[in-house]
Amino acid sequence: MNIDWTSTFVMVLYLIITMTIAIYYGKKKTATSSDFTVGGRRFGPALIFFTMLATIVGAASVIGYTGWYFTRGFSQIWFVIGVSVSYLIYIFYLGPRINDFGFQHNGETLGDWMEYRYSRTLRYIASILLIIAYLAITAFQYMAMAKIFNQVTGISYEFALFLTAIIVIVYTSIGGLWAVASTDVLQGTMTLLGIICLTPIIVARAGGLGNIFASAPAEHLQLFGYVNPVGALSFALVFLLGIVTWPDIWQRCYAAKNKKTLKGSLLTFFFANLLLTGVLVLFLGFSARVLYPGFAAPENILPFMIMDQIPNIWGSLFLAALLAVIMGTADSTLLVCAVMFEKDIYGNLKPGATDEQKLKVNKLATAIGGLLVLILAFTAPSMFDIWVWSADITGATLAVPILLGMCWKRPSNKAAMTAVVLGFVGWALAQVGLVNWSPILLGSLLSLFGYLLVTVVSPSKSNL
Repeated sequence: MNIDWTSTFVMVLYLIITMTIAIYYGKKKTATSSDFTVGGRRFGPALIFFTMLATIVGAASVIGYTGWYFTRGFSQIWFVIGVSVSYLIYIFYLGPRINDFGFQHNGETLGDWMEYRYSRTLRYIASILLIIAYLAITAFQYMAMAKIFNQVTGISYEFALFLTAIIVIVYTSIGGLWAVASTDVLQGTMTLLGIICLTPIIVARAGGLGNIFASAPAEHLQLFGYVNPVGALSFALVFLLGIVTWPDIWQRCYAAKNKKTLKGSLLTFFFANLLLTGVLVLFLGFSARVLYPGFAAPENILPFMIMDQIPNIWGSLFLAALLAVIMGTADSTLLVCAVMFEKDIYGNLKPGATDEQKLKVNKLATAIGGLLVLILAFTAPSMFDIWVWSADITGATLAVPILLGMCWKRPSNKAAMTAVVLGFVGWALAQVGLVNWSPILLGSLLSLFGYLLVTVVSPSKSNL
């Protein structure tokens, strides 16, 4: 067994510090179910920014994008464009409305809004879809963390998965959103500084930007090098529409203490994310192409490159920063699964539950959800397939009712139900290959068509 003892020590020390912070603040700040789910709606600018950074810039955004830039070059930019547009939608449209709804109607989940705007049935459907998708996204984070543990310590991938699950489950179930957010400040700082410091070192090892771009295949330097215009649109739509439905971002919008705080923090995050995923990680992927042109496993290229190019205490710190990137997403995605179960399913089945009972259910659901994720991670295919599939299905089914329902009173529950059903049918037909379209494109178009058609034929009679 080949063990990098320096990196192992640094990573273990980091994990101990992280769990200590999470458990301390989680216990100190979490007295009610609202504290557990939306932080008591007391998050200021720094907490919103860092918890967004640590949550959203996860395994896919750093490890995944590095591998994709390695494979696809500038064609990967279409994903970044879709992601960036979705955050602008949150800043100027969705975010303030979600925050208002939270304060006015005690909203804590996307399901709360779905029931208020449409129906309880749609609340159940949306929550079940999102829980399934987010269990899959959490499995993606488990798998990425386990790969790093495996490469650094030499322990088996299977044991690393188990260890990953225990770490994330313990501190997330103890303190909820306060435990997650308190560690996100550390994880977000390490993510930002780690990528900013790592990139110029790797670029220099690859001979500088001039050599990197001169050495790249011609297709790597073209926006349509590995994709046609329809494929590029599909790349953009996957996360443009998928992120609109992501409950962890809704949770942050609910947690902000006011709209001004939320908008400022989201705008700062928008530019930070664009720098990380649209510039720095692109440079890392292109550099990897120069340093390891025949590397067979793009999913592993970033941790491998760090260990190979910086084999000392600094490399260990960069690996710890990489671990921070992933943990910041894993705890958040696991938490929202538990919150949606307690609020959207348990809460409706047992409306008379006390706050103490709700808090216990949240903690228990976090632990059980974490174990289900572990099982999924053991049986899952490619990490990237899980991530794209999850964004695909929620974007195809739920994005249209959310985006149009936020500002348009005419659409009824029938219109939203039709949009969800047709979106799912379109996604499924394309997913299994019966229709030669991308799942997100066919699903979202059918969803939009159904929503508009039923709105014209059977408008809502509600006075929302």
